[in-house]
Formats: sequence, structure tokens, C-alpha cells
Amino acid sequence: MIKQEIIDINNKENILIFCAHPDDEILGCGSSTAVFSDEGKDVISVIFSYGELSHLKEEIIKKKRIRESEKASKMIGSKEIIFLGLPDSKIASRIEELNIKEKIKELIKQYKPIKIFTHNPSDPLPDHKTVNEIVTNTIKELKMDIPLYGFDIWNLYNLKERERPLYYVDISKTFWTKIRALSIFKSQLHIMLYFLPIVFLRAKMAGRKNHCKYAERFYKLI
Repeated sequence: MIKQEIIDINNKENILIFCAHPDDEILGCGSSTAVFSDEGKDVISVIFSYGELSHLKEEIIKKKRIRESEKASKMIGSKEIIFLGLPDSKIASRIEELNIKEKIKELIKQYKPIKIFTHNPSDPLPDHKTVNEIVTNTIKELKMDIPLYGFDIWNLYNLKERERPLYYVDISKTFWTKIRALSIFKSQLHIMLYFLPIVFLRAKMAGRKNHCKYAERFYKLI
């Protein structure tokens, strides 16, 4: 279900993030969210599933992952989180049934974002690929002039997207805020231990390319 909340969005520059699971929004662009928030922009994360298959007791972990995401998002200055409630690892199976494309259209029309972020098309995880496809196709159907940027989760290097234009955000002041936000996901500790070196190396390499200490790198998809 989309969380309903009345907020003043008319006088704000809004940014939308579409991702598959709780913590993707932090792993993919958490430091940039903190930068955008410091600049006075509102960042809204739309998360397709609860990531419930990361634990045997799905209902318990679902509630825990929601709490973790809400707490981590507040730490990086995110304005709002919206959960669409699709099944973890089977997002593609319910897209049409739950009319997800129309819900995405409604959100884009409501928030009128200046930028949208989502998974890169070359991400190897099926749920990530599905989210990329549905968001990309929806934006094209709307025919709105909104730049769409892709972020990496599993890829340290990204050779498949290398011909696309790059967009860097200097996160030198917010990188460790992202790391602290990731530490909130206690239910995903085993995954975070795997990801932390990748997150650090990506930020360091992107920083060198952007002539700063740390940066997040995005690929312009539209």
C-alpha cells in the first residue's frame, strides 16, 4: 500500500528514488540523498518490496526492515518512504496485477521530481532489473523531461554502462553518514559486511574521477 501523507510539495525541489528492497536506497545513493537534503531538496524513496525473504519469519523481518529503513532514511535526511508491497524476489510477477505502472505515474505527477534515481539495467539481481525496466518504461510513456539516473548495488565496476553519460555527486562531507545509516540494518548484518568494502571502493574511485575525496557515480539512463 502507498502510504498517504499530506505534505507541501509545491515549493520544493523533489527527487524520487525507486528501488527494489529496503537498504537499496542507502547503498545506491545514500550519501547523495544527504547532500540533496542539505541543499534543501526533498528526497522520497519508493521501495517495491519489504525484502522479507532475508529471514525465515517473513512477517517479523518485514516489520523490522521497515523500521530500519525509516530510521536510516531519517539519518540521511530523506523526506519520506513509500512501500509498494510487492513480493520479494518476485516483483515481476505482480507488476500488472497491482497496477504498479499507474502508481508510479501518479507519484511522478504528484511530486514533479527534478531528478529520478533507480537501479542500473546491468544490475545482476532480477528484482533490480525489473524495477529499472518498469521505471524507465513509465517515464518514457509519460513523455516528461525528467532525467533518470542509474546506481549500482552489486557492481563494483560497470562495463556495460560505460558508454552512458556520467553524473557525479561530491559526497566527501556525507560519506560517513551513509556508513552510519547502513549500520542501522542489523537484520542484514551479513550482507552489509559484504557490501561495506564495495561501498568504500566505489566512493573512493568515483572521488578520484570527480577530483574529490568521495563521490557517488550515476549513469544517465534518460
